[in-house]
Amino acid sequence: MTLARSDSALSRSVGTARRLLPLASRGLLIDWDPSTYRQTLERFAGDRPVEVPHPEAGTGSPFPFRLCVLDAVVPPPIMLHPHWEQALAGFVREQARGVPLGARNRNYKDRNPKCEVAVALTPLRVLAGERPMEELRAIASGLELPWLGSYLRFRHETVIHSVLRMSAGETAAALRETANAVDRARNVEGPAAEAATVVRRLQQLFPHDRGILLAVCMKLIELEPGQAAVIPPGCLHTYLSGQAVLVMGTSDNALQAGLANGYVDLCELQLLTADGQPQPSPLPVLDVGDGEQRIPLWSDDMDLRRVVVGDDPKPVRLGPFSVVLAAMEPAAITMDEVTADMEPEEKILYAGEPVTATFTGPAQIFVASTR
Repeated sequence: MTLARSDSALSRSVGTARRLLPLASRGLLIDWDPSTYRQTLERFAGDRPVEVPHPEAGTGSPFPFRLCVLDAVVPPPIMLHPHWEQALAGFVREQARGVPLGARNRNYKDRNPKCEVAVALTPLRVLAGERPMEELRAIASGLELPWLGSYLRFRHETVIHSVLRMSAGETAAALRETANAVDRARNVEGPAAEAATVVRRLQQLFPHDRGILLAVCMKLIELEPGQAAVIPPGCLHTYLSGQAVLVMGTSDNALQAGLANGYVDLCELQLLTADGQPQPSPLPVLDVGDGEQRIPLWSDDMDLRRVVVGDDPKPVRLGPFSVVLAAMEPAAITMDEVTADMEPEEKILYAGEPVTATFTGPAQIFVASTR
């Protein structure tokens, strides 16, 4: 990780964000790594006061945040980030049992929840939460799925909870039923057609995975570029296709449920989903003009902006603590007459007094900031 300082004797030559760049005394500019930024700021800030956010916001959400580009060429595992009470109880329970933090069977690495916001860069398909009952009935009827129809008649638990309780033999039988149903599906519409498309996509990559059955029951959200959705803690989710910018809390709590290459704790997942799940929802995107949009995050102390930079340079306000991400195209940031090039998916942190930086593109820039 590198840093720019005003009192540096280094050359003022232009370079990438990983080279040392001089900057005005009102702030610091460094490459962004949420795991080490505090030590870096302490090392280079010296006597200059730089306000650094507290690691936890008043809402209990971890702070600061992670900011990354996701490309669902292969869908990531279906996972669940526990909410506040679940994370705290699970962490204390595993600590009491003496489960090492680095153990493969450790579910709770910390006591924090983890909210997630996705902003589509390309057409994006998200699976999250559970479909409404009427849509599940339409799928069971339209695709003629005996396993789904039988679980819908059992009203004492959700369908997803029932899938998580399946034995290995029941899972294999339901997967065969589902594959045969999709093969014979003709002229289906609505939720049944959506479910068939989801199954065909996942069968190519995970032909014998329980996650296919979960995906049949999960809500499908389709976002156009620039649209956003929030995945609340306690909600099963994955990304079926497309590219997105994800803003997440820094918790490492992530329980895999399907499409997984890691540890799957079915008993813990049943416990977490026994009372149902909070549902994902679209986020309002406020167009503030001149190619800039504002997207609400899970805390009022935080702000996310999507900035479309055209052929002309564009001024963007930063600070007091801002992480800047160049999404799909390279970009350049100029501050105090010093320019740093940013490669796609590269992130830079600015900490200090609010300033106006100038960006050149064409590019999409995302700025996550404290208020």
